[in-house]
Amino acid sequence: MDDKKLELSEDFINSIRDLNALCSQQEDSAVAMLYRLMFRHERNIDILDSYALCGFGGEYAEEDYRNYLQYLKAVVPEEYESHKNMFEEDLKMLQDENIEEDE
Repeated sequence: MDDKKLELSEDFINSIRDLNALCSQQEDSAVAMLYRLMFRHERNIDILDSYALCGFGGEYAEEDYRNYLQYLKAVVPEEYESHKNMFEEDLKMLQDENIEEDE
């Protein structure tokens, strides 16, 4: 293999930066819409889930999803338990991955 240092063009780096910013904006928009739907007492789980999952990845994703779970518990209780279990499984997987990375 060649010992030359891999150099990335400034345009490529800027494109990645712009793409990351766009993804962050989309996550923020999805979370804002989820809160708006909860404020309006939306009960359609397909609509709620689509926004909840799109927003999962932002800085406050865990807190936002916990709020979503509380909403489900109060407004759509038949969906609460399955969503809570999925969330707990996802958190456990993330913790396991973090432990493996630290080793």
